[in-house]
Amino acid sequence: MDMIIWNCRGASNARFRRTLRELVSLHKPDMLILMETKVELNTMGMSFNNLEYTASTHVDPIGRSGSIWLLWNPSQANVRVHDATSQMITATISRQEYPNWVLLAVYASLTIRKRDEL
Repeated sequence: MDMIIWNCRGASNARFRRTLRELVSLHKPDMLILMETKVELNTMGMSFNNLEYTASTHVDPIGRSGSIWLLWNPSQANVRVHDATSQMITATISRQEYPNWVLLAVYASLTIRKRDEL
């Protein structure tokens, strides 16, 4: 399974969208994990659907910090999300003819107290 994991540090600008389209076109990943987007997923409109990532789970930022987005093409993988917090998303990934595996996408807080909670 191919995936892109990107600490994009902001997803609301044209440069991010252009770069993402280029990466997806070049690598054709089944899944995207985007961190530190600094915006809510719903601000992206149909951008991801147009790239065939029609399934998602996400943790939106608090203010303009943090966030984790997990997006996938449901024809390529089945994703069952177990937990989603401000610092992580945990999911089981399954595909035909492959063993299931667990994905843990972590974006730890800079605040020690919050990181200790993780």
